[in-house]
Amino acid sequence: MEEYIEKLISQVRCKKARPYIAEEIRDHIEEQMADNKENGMSDAEAEKNAVLDMGDPVEVGISLDRIHKPKMGWNVIVIVGIISLLAILVQWAFASAINNYGLEQLSHMSYNYSMRKFLKSIFAGMLFMVVIYFVDYTVIAKYSKIIGLFIIGAGLYTVLFGTSFHGARYYIFNLSVSATSFMMLYVPVYGAILYKYRGGGFGALLKCIAWLLTPTLIAVRIPSLGVAGILLICMLVQLTIAVCKGWFKVNKRAALTGLWTVFLLLPFVSLFGLYSLHLLADYQEARIRSWLLPNQEEGYVLSVIREYTKNVPMFGKSQKDILGYLPDLNRDYIFTYIINSYGSLAGIIIISVLAVLLVFLFGAVMRQKNELGFTMGVGCGMILLMNAVINICCSIGVLPPSASFLPFFSAGGSNMILCYALIGIVLSIYRYKDVYPGNISDRVVIKKKLDVNL
Repeated sequence: MEEYIEKLISQVRCKKARPYIAEEIRDHIEEQMADNKENGMSDAEAEKNAVLDMGDPVEVGISLDRIHKPKMGWNVIVIVGIISLLAILVQWAFASAINNYGLEQLSHMSYNYSMRKFLKSIFAGMLFMVVIYFVDYTVIAKYSKIIGLFIIGAGLYTVLFGTSFHGARYYIFNLSVSATSFMMLYVPVYGAILYKYRGGGFGALLKCIAWLLTPTLIAVRIPSLGVAGILLICMLVQLTIAVCKGWFKVNKRAALTGLWTVFLLLPFVSLFGLYSLHLLADYQEARIRSWLLPNQEEGYVLSVIREYTKNVPMFGKSQKDILGYLPDLNRDYIFTYIINSYGSLAGIIIISVLAVLLVFLFGAVMRQKNELGFTMGVGCGMILLMNAVINICCSIGVLPPSASFLPFFSAGGSNMILCYALIGIVLSIYRYKDVYPGNISDRVVIKKKLDVNL
């Protein structure tokens, strides 16, 4: 039997797939051997006939090689390339407008400087995407708790020692790294942490909740309620998937009802209490008041957004020039600039290409049979989806200003690298969709070491 498996496995070029194929073939032969013994065969005869029933090892191995090989997510790569080109055109148009209007001092950047910085961000992001793509996502999963603790540690460092900006500590390492963007990388890692607790009971579920709450509370303390909300919802979705898949030995309905009741109602009740008792930062209370009372002085930004996105034409430039009236227009409110400068159709195109990307992303994840890859991939997609939805809603005045970005289009090196890194993780997951089985058990991992020479 082992000789047959060794010959079969030698036909499979993907070394990562070999131990799992060997395990599957071995199990199949042993099942057939058991049936043969029940029919009166001796041990030797049972094994010999079971092996013969499998067919020629070379032919079987070649057929398995066609199936169990890495795949390239070309549809995702193509749409990311298209979006990257569109983003460059949008930022080029914005930088050119700033230069033509003589607003360099207001925007804190010149035409050439803004474009160089944006292009460098895209290049760095693509580099991260390629590196992560070639790093097997199971390696990230293997060290998920260590990586998670590192991200949590970086968040704590930001709270304690990060560079302060308008009362918030958004940056670490002297303004070079956005803490909020870095914290969002925790979400796919959290999917791997959940996988490590599968098979546990109520205690394991509580530990997973603790892993969920820790970065969320750190984001609140930064303070960035928007990022905290994004982290909370994304990880709740992942935890819901884990519960639905039966990773925890708990009552599914009770667990899900408790999770969503507590984590949906509790934040609103807590926020109302903190606001009523004036325990929030001044700018956070101002944001809440600006949403409730947009005509007040504190609601200036929201009022401007609603004014400049009202009666926007389908084609062409609006009669109201928004340049100089909103802060960080090329980053936080780039969508507002797009529809105000080029019409509603331009906004619809941007939303459409992002929607296509998200459909391809979630499609690649849904076709993933490996539960670890599925949960991590959902986390990547949710981060992009939540930021896109919130940013667009803020850019048209549906929501008050919040810490978010329009994926790939908003300026900012940290956000850009985050987007491409998430794409890299999804591409890595898709790459091995036909290599890894549904569950990567400890027994198979051990066999992988034993079968290294096959």
